[in-house]
Amino acid sequence: MRFKYIFCALLFGFSLLFTNLSAQTISTDNLSKVKVEQLSDAQILEISKRFEASGISEADAIKLLTAKGMDPAEVDKYKERLEQVKSGGKTAKNTNPAPQAAQPKTPSVRDTTRFSDPKPVKKSSPIYGYEFFSNPNLKFEPNIRIATPKSYVLGPDDELTIMLTGLNESTTNAKVSPDGTVKIPYAGLVYVNGLSIEQATSQIRSKMVKAYPALASGQTKLTVNLGTVRSIRVTIIGDVATPGTYTVSSLSTLFNALYQSGGPTYRGSLRKIELIRNNKVIQVVDLYNFLQKGIQTDNVSLRDQDVIRIPVYTTRVAIDGSVKRPGIYELKPSETLSDLVTYAGGFSDLAYKAIAKVTQVEEKERSVKDIPSDMFDRYTLKNADSVYFGAILERFANRVVIDGAVYRPGTFELNQGISLKSLIAKADGLREDAVMGNGYIKRIKPDLEKEMISFNLGNIMSGKDQDINLVREDSVFIMSTKDLRDESSISIGGYVRAPGTFQYRKGMSVADVVSMAKGFQNDAANHRIEISRLVRDLTDTLSNKLVTIITLNLDSALSTASGNFLLEPLDYIYVPRLVNYRSIGNVKIRGEVLFPGDYAQQRRDETGMEFIKRAGGITPMGSLENTQVYRNGLRVDMDLTGNRKKQGKDATVLMPGDSLFIPKNVPFVEVTGSVNNPQLLRYVNSNFKYYVDAAGGITESARLKGAYIKYANGINAPVKTFLFIKNYPKVTAGSQIVVPEKTGKNKLGFAEITTIASALTGIVSLIAILFK
Repeated sequence: MRFKYIFCALLFGFSLLFTNLSAQTISTDNLSKVKVEQLSDAQILEISKRFEASGISEADAIKLLTAKGMDPAEVDKYKERLEQVKSGGKTAKNTNPAPQAAQPKTPSVRDTTRFSDPKPVKKSSPIYGYEFFSNPNLKFEPNIRIATPKSYVLGPDDELTIMLTGLNESTTNAKVSPDGTVKIPYAGLVYVNGLSIEQATSQIRSKMVKAYPALASGQTKLTVNLGTVRSIRVTIIGDVATPGTYTVSSLSTLFNALYQSGGPTYRGSLRKIELIRNNKVIQVVDLYNFLQKGIQTDNVSLRDQDVIRIPVYTTRVAIDGSVKRPGIYELKPSETLSDLVTYAGGFSDLAYKAIAKVTQVEEKERSVKDIPSDMFDRYTLKNADSVYFGAILERFANRVVIDGAVYRPGTFELNQGISLKSLIAKADGLREDAVMGNGYIKRIKPDLEKEMISFNLGNIMSGKDQDINLVREDSVFIMSTKDLRDESSISIGGYVRAPGTFQYRKGMSVADVVSMAKGFQNDAANHRIEISRLVRDLTDTLSNKLVTIITLNLDSALSTASGNFLLEPLDYIYVPRLVNYRSIGNVKIRGEVLFPGDYAQQRRDETGMEFIKRAGGITPMGSLENTQVYRNGLRVDMDLTGNRKKQGKDATVLMPGDSLFIPKNVPFVEVTGSVNNPQLLRYVNSNFKYYVDAAGGITESARLKGAYIKYANGINAPVKTFLFIKNYPKVTAGSQIVVPEKTGKNKLGFAEITTIASALTGIVSLIAILFK
């Protein structure tokens, strides 16, 4: 318990120490002796925030640290530490892992409320221009890596770099004091507050010319640049997302401040943003000039104590339909419907431009107005109006279509007085397969009723029948002879190289189809090719015979006369396989033979002994009596010695895929299972009990009645029982005696039986007392 109190006290002391360290601040004025490894993460962030408050980017801050006298090696360490801290990683000096270390960089600091997390992606607004302020990936920061603008107005805390070059060489850094002056050696105090850079240069020159006469003759040149920019305070009010006072760089413009504040709310105007300076509106900004054209004439520079006011919008109009950029747009009082279409990106490709449907909100209800295109540039819209442009109709004003047996089917222009015959001529005429009989025209009447007009093509083309005048949306179809007949086929299967179905052509022979099937396979019985032909029975009675069989004899070169046998549609050709031109299969011979391996079967009735002879015979150590034969993974009971009675020759015939194994002649007997000493015993005699006793006899859990012998040839022989007399199988050399263990329920001992009997006696006595 005492140790626990000591630990808590130490922990509290360390927390106070860490808090004090994180509360320390680092001055950016004198960094020559700063060691980055001695700074905490909070102190690293403090340096970064000071630069950000002045509107200085990270890259310029690195350059400024070097200019302030910081060792370049320490600057590199600072840059690395700053990246680690801002990415949320902990460093060796992370003495205060506060949430600030994970916060992203903010380009300016607000006075009224503290900054929150980065802006999330807002929901897409239908009001045009508002998505510009909802993109978190867009950075609208002032650029300080540019030459000092001549119109830049100086103020307190600005730092000037005054350089003399030529006859006199000197560089002076002078900071504008709160009273608006800079102190220059040999020139004294020069008042520059409220002056532009160009005016301040002229003022400084007039003061320094007395100390440097060469300025008057031009032998010495004077250059005044802005060193470090100051911070200014700008207030943003009205319908803005985050109103308040912001501290920004003096190089910031109105757009910079607007984006930093989150932009206008959904009620705020984008067309009349006011910039107020010294209690006067000096600029009214229209953001549409920038959003539509990229023109930044309204992006004026800000000064200290400027006020930006975003008023409520006056007129907003919705536009939808066939325009490129539907949405809600803010209009000025002088703008018309034509201006609205321009803001929406213009009409889409299929827009109907003749009429605009304008829906207006009246005092009691809505109303609809149709505005013709000649009034677009004169019609002024009201607030809450909704404009809709429809699309052109999905129909053709002058289209006719021809399809079928013409050379150029498709869509054609309906000219004045075009007829069926002239349309066929436009389609480059009739093909050779055109049916000169019936054709038809599909027509839609003015009342939208569908009509079919049939015509005799031969009579139209010869002039016997009057030509037919076509109307809009007529569809002409010319029949082809292919349309009036089935596409027949011929099939071939069996032992050809590429069996399949081929299109039937008149005059096709058997040799032609065999050639199309890439010829016969090696084992094809081409002397008895069978052709199955459908019987063309035109009677109305049910027939029994539907197919006729034709047998042909062809040679492999397809040169016999039978190859010219002509085929008919839907014939089926089958090429069978030669009866005996095939491999029967292999038999695996393993074990104690001279040449083990896989042997091909010569005859269907080849026996096991014949295979053994082909394998060189049995080695002196092999045991023919114990030969094992397997078929499909199962052992086959087969005796190859010929000693088994009533076994015919066919009983030893091997089948393709059989395996034959001849084991070694082992002079031992193995005794395993529930015996006291399982072991290998030399074969002495065939007595079963002899070997069990030699293995120490059976155990108490042995089940001798279930014992069996596994012979070397794979055959098993169990112990048999008849009238309580056990008949033990004979033991042979190489066999294995297995004595299993008893299974099932164990018999109850005397103690268990006594306990159960006592319990039953007590239960019976209790029942007798209850029913007495």
